[in-house]
Amino acid sequence: MKKLVYLFLILCVFTSGTSYSKGRSPWNFFEDFENENVGRLRTNKFTTNNKGTGRKPFEIKVDPDGNQYLSVTVKDGYNVDRKGRTKEFTERAEFQPFPKKALGKEIWISFRKRLPEDFTHIDDRVLFFQFKNTMHYDGPNGPLIGLRYYENGERLKIGGDTGGNDRKMSRQKEDKYRIESKYKNYEGNWVQRWEKFRSQYKDRDVDGTAKVTPLGEWSTYKIGIYNTRDNDGFVRVYKDGELMFDYNGVTYDWRGQYYQTHVRIGIYRDRVVGVSYPDQTIHFDDFIVVSDEKTLDSYIK
Repeated sequence: MKKLVYLFLILCVFTSGTSYSKGRSPWNFFEDFENENVGRLRTNKFTTNNKGTGRKPFEIKVDPDGNQYLSVTVKDGYNVDRKGRTKEFTERAEFQPFPKKALGKEIWISFRKRLPEDFTHIDDRVLFFQFKNTMHYDGPNGPLIGLRYYENGERLKIGGDTGGNDRKMSRQKEDKYRIESKYKNYEGNWVQRWEKFRSQYKDRDVDGTAKVTPLGEWSTYKIGIYNTRDNDGFVRVYKDGELMFDYNGVTYDWRGQYYQTHVRIGIYRDRVVGVSYPDQTIHFDDFIVVSDEKTLDSYIK
């Protein structure tokens, strides 16, 4: 409760007598799950990207030191979603504040994440965060920024789509304007392999590294976004204080009519018919969304 009161006071200070060139985030909250009852998530402050299981995958649990956190689990067959007309599917258990209008806004996001000691990686995509703009026409647009594991957890991809033609049902890469960076686990460090910002490629940055967090330990992600059609947009991703992704330029260039924006944490993984993946659980805590980096840093320093 003290954290919530403190956040309210900070927001009052930052909104009084201060002028902003960018629009403020439509979300402003700090959720540490301490006011939730242990067991299935009951709060009405958030919603799920539900395809059938409702809040079943979401539980409030407690560490031995008394810290409460959100546990998210996906199982074989959970929330199956068809990918076009192929034989591929996805399975998901995603959690989010209610979607809002966020075009032209500056948004800063943070959360803590932990892979339990018994976590099993899979040789496929496992996305655990996404910031996604959607259009009135439900086209094949991907998130502006997503964090994903590949290849049994040995690869980490940060990136997404800044725009394209959302009315084209083709998922060909040339129909989208991608920004992404790929990392490889090399001796316990995330070492950048390459990055692509729209049409330009860049060789790997040997300084662009961060530690690979061992199973059972917490890591902290910090994400800054200016969601705009203008050239002064940006997307920045930090892991445990290390800058891993830094894009500057247009962040919204879809041709369809803008509808709303989603900020999601959880598990969203690929599934191939005939292949049964193991249960996967990820822990989340201290989920924060605010309007400026200074406010966010006051919580995660």
